[in-house]
Amino acid sequence: MRLEHLHLEQFRRVASAAMELPPGATLFLGENGQGKTTILEAVHYLAIGRSIRTSRDKECLPHRRTAAQASERPTAITGRYDGRGGRHEVRAVLAADGKSFFRDGKPLRKLGDLLGGLQVVALVPGDLEIVRGGPKERRGLLDALLARTNAHNLTTMQNYNAALKHRNALLRLPGHAAAAQLDAYEEQLARYGWELLVAREGMTRVMAGHATTALTLLSGAVDEFVLRHEPGWLPADGVAKLLADGIAPETGEERLRDLWSRARRADQETGYTRYGPHRGDLALILNGTDARQFASQGQARTIVLALRFAEVDVIEAATGEPPILLLDDVFGELDIKRARQCVRLVARRGVQALITATDATPIEAELPIAARFVVHEGAVRRGAGFPG
Repeated sequence: MRLEHLHLEQFRRVASAAMELPPGATLFLGENGQGKTTILEAVHYLAIGRSIRTSRDKECLPHRRTAAQASERPTAITGRYDGRGGRHEVRAVLAADGKSFFRDGKPLRKLGDLLGGLQVVALVPGDLEIVRGGPKERRGLLDALLARTNAHNLTTMQNYNAALKHRNALLRLPGHAAAAQLDAYEEQLARYGWELLVAREGMTRVMAGHATTALTLLSGAVDEFVLRHEPGWLPADGVAKLLADGIAPETGEERLRDLWSRARRADQETGYTRYGPHRGDLALILNGTDARQFASQGQARTIVLALRFAEVDVIEAATGEPPILLLDDVFGELDIKRARQCVRLVARRGVQALITATDATPIEAELPIAARFVVHEGAVRRGAGFPG
């Protein structure tokens, strides 16, 4: 897959920029705070529908614009990409009251319709939260990959979350809800919950193989890495063993229904569903130790890189073509050895890579650069060095 053209209009501090992007690696050079990350953020919007650095879309709008100015020149991102499914154009339009997306000129009804089109994998400084943060960060990594490689997985997650919302509402009713009502939603939870758990278990196993290979290369075969799915129940509840045994769906669903049924009274006391896939996690075991608690800064960064490169492999296997890599100032946070290995991994995959950096030297030593852009005070121009 290749992003051929990118056009930004009134996006953050970039007033207007148009870029033709070649295959291979494109480097965006500039000092910090000049707008380099904005380029990658725009591409991420076209693929995923959200920013790589904020949950508030309004932050991507230019400051101090009147309604008339916003109407005349809206914040918009347009990209043309070529993949196995043909050549397409995707467009995102952001406004103070929301955002909308278009593919080949036709509006998309919902955000999920973007998935399966332009495929990207982003490596950004905030990724360290995948290791350092809570289970939500790791669940998000896994579930996003499931949704992007199979639309049915997204539907399963949405159905599970809807049933969970209803059960939690019933748990909080004064005097407690009727058992029949809880039965109905626990039936749905069990159906979609087991399906989600099986999908996560399978994806974890696939990712584990790719991540282990990548981490071996990044660490110079020094570290041993294990990735394991934690389903969201106590070990004594036996859900992890059922998943490992590969039992029939009917048996798994029955077990989940039983667990939620027996937990009702305690769940009513807390007012929410204490156990289930919504509490799941990924165990990151490095050299026999839980990296979520004990990994050093360097080890945590290496694990994140290994997981992201595993994403690339999983998406390529599912879609038949590699995604576009977005690397935001990644190499400056690594020691020389790991930075060199990371660049080599990018080069080895032969993917289109959009890379931001303040110093091109360590990158160019290992990776041929197809194009170079300089970003300065929100202006983007093709060139070889910094402005004088």
